[in-house]
Amino acid sequence: MAALKRRINTSLLPDDVLSYTDTQFYNVAKQIVGDNAVELLEIQGVRSPDSLVLIPDVFAILDIKCAALNSLKEKLCLKSDDDTYVVKPGIKSLMNYFCELIIKKKEKDVKISSKQKGSTSIISSLTPASYVTNGIPSTQQQQLSSSTMPMDENYHRNFIINSINNWCQKYSSKLCLTEGVDYHLFLTLSDDRSFTAKIKCGCGSKIGLVKLGKKFQMSNFYKHLASLLCTTIAHSKGVTISNQKDTNEIDLSDNDVATRQKSARIRSESSSVAKKKRSYQN
Repeated sequence: MAALKRRINTSLLPDDVLSYTDTQFYNVAKQIVGDNAVELLEIQGVRSPDSLVLIPDVFAILDIKCAALNSLKEKLCLKSDDDTYVVKPGIKSLMNYFCELIIKKKEKDVKISSKQKGSTSIISSLTPASYVTNGIPSTQQQQLSSSTMPMDENYHRNFIINSINNWCQKYSSKLCLTEGVDYHLFLTLSDDRSFTAKIKCGCGSKIGLVKLGKKFQMSNFYKHLASLLCTTIAHSKGVTISNQKDTNEIDLSDNDVATRQKSARIRSESSSVAKKKRSYQN
């Protein structure tokens, strides 16, 4: 029987995951192995992809008889009648898969780096240096500069606000949520020089955004807006409909005035014609 060929899909990982540490690394790990397994990593001080793949057996610590590990053992293991703990196979396979993803990602990055170095050396040997710096069209230079643009507070703020605006257009043509009115966005720079983001909704609820890769994920806020507990969308739609109604009433009143003016002008012209006819007959 032929062996089953496994598919390692590295697209599950952010492009720069190998540089992640602490909170960023744990957020990615939670998406694949779950909260309990990430707690195991934190206890052992595994803070980055490299530190994970260098450990021979990440579950070996569970063999230690330690009261501090008992609660974690209950979450990750099955307990036999003789009080022996065995790691649940599903959790073990997910952790192994996560390690394989990281290793495969490292291999791909090495290949890409080698190809880029080879391409750069070929271009340098065939192209004058002056053309490399001055021969690139301005549009391409703008694209290159935007791709290397630092992700500061303004970048994250604009990305989040634009994402919410795009979601509103897809959700309903009458929906418009304004930052500072319908919701308030708070960005904080943490000790590890990474940003955290929270949104205070117009209904009073506070929603934390998860950062996956280089950008914040908006799904938590969208789920809140669509829930029955949130009144922000209903309020925003009500204001929009009210504004449209006021505009329609103004348009109708303007039309009434124009109609009255036209009728008065017609009556005046008719009266003038009648007077001229009587004068001519006399």
